[in-house]
Amino acid sequence: MPSAQVLFHGNAADKLLDITITKDTVLRKFDSLCTDKAAGADDMAIRVLVELKDVISVPITRIINASIQSGVVLDEWKLANVTPVHKTGSKGYVGNYHPLSLTSQICKLYESIIRDAVIDHLDKHGLIKKTQRGFSKVGSCLNNQIRFLDKVTGHLDADESVDIICLDFSQAFDKVPCHTLLLKL
Repeated sequence: MPSAQVLFHGNAADKLLDITITKDTVLRKFDSLCTDKAAGADDMAIRVLVELKDVISVPITRIINASIQSGVVLDEWKLANVTPVHKTGSKGYVGNYHPLSLTSQICKLYESIIRDAVIDHLDKHGLIKKTQRGFSKVGSCLNNQIRFLDKVTGHLDADESVDIICLDFSQAFDKVPCHTLLLKL
């Protein structure tokens, strides 16, 4: 059996070992919420959360930090109301719908805070390649396409052959059989 490959590159100081969330971080996230979104399984309207942000930001900060410290996410945050959303074609064919999960707004806030902390850490320690644009605040996928086109054009101008393989993952999730996905989950 082959030995395990080391996936971590960089030094030990680059590891994200601790995330601590502050009340100010939670308040900023509340301010960025869009208040016209649907409530999740907890039936908590975003407008109510935003109106009460000054009162609930401290307890929510404590709950989020406790969740991070313990590595346990509240069961209530794992619940979702699943709603079918029509994609295209006949509305009478069930295959033309995709599921939309309406989850807890507090959980979405929590996930957003964790995502920001991880991305900030990766940026701070230079752990994301400059060519990665998918989750980056700077640049775009268009920048990568222009750089790619420039390289291909350079090879063609030099009379060199260029082979290109393109994969389109734009609707990959829609193509996965639901029963297979459920078995894997």
